[in-house]
Amino acid sequence: KMEIIVNDTNIFIDLHSIGLLSQLCDLPYEIRTVDFVMAEIVDNRQQEDMGRLVKEGKITVESFTAEELIEIVNEHVAVSGNLSIPDCSVCYYARKHDITLLTGDRQLRRYAESHNLTVHGILFIFDELVAHSVISPEVAAGKLKELYSINVRLPKSEIQRRIDRWSNDT
Repeated sequence: KMEIIVNDTNIFIDLHSIGLLSQLCDLPYEIRTVDFVMAEIVDNRQQEDMGRLVKEGKITVESFTAEELIEIVNEHVAVSGNLSIPDCSVCYYARKHDITLLTGDRQLRRYAESHNLTVHGILFIFDELVAHSVISPEVAAGKLKELYSINVRLPKSEIQRRIDRWSNDT
């Protein structure tokens, strides 16, 4: 059975910005997110592309019951504003279903890890895209350079290591 990954908004946006969103869905994972994350995507092109992947059944969007929403809001109150409601909702979902969380948000990562969740970031996705031959190492190196030029919060040394390795795989 394929591992299920709950995505945080920034992962979808970063992948979309470098043209790798649909490739994420080519990985042998079931990709899930929650309605709060979908609501955070405001760019029209991103909305269209996400909507298409949802329609095609490549991304599943989960909703919450009223009881679950109360738990999420209570958790949000408890973390005293360090995390958004969407952050708390993906964390809650990952914890409840014991699945991996994908996020690029440092605070959310720390919080999730403190609750013993498995957390990965966008570099994990790059590694998987190459490992499963969804994209070539050369393409991965180029896309990683492109991503770093857009999102400078990413760990430069980790990125450089991959770019060097994948550029030399040719």
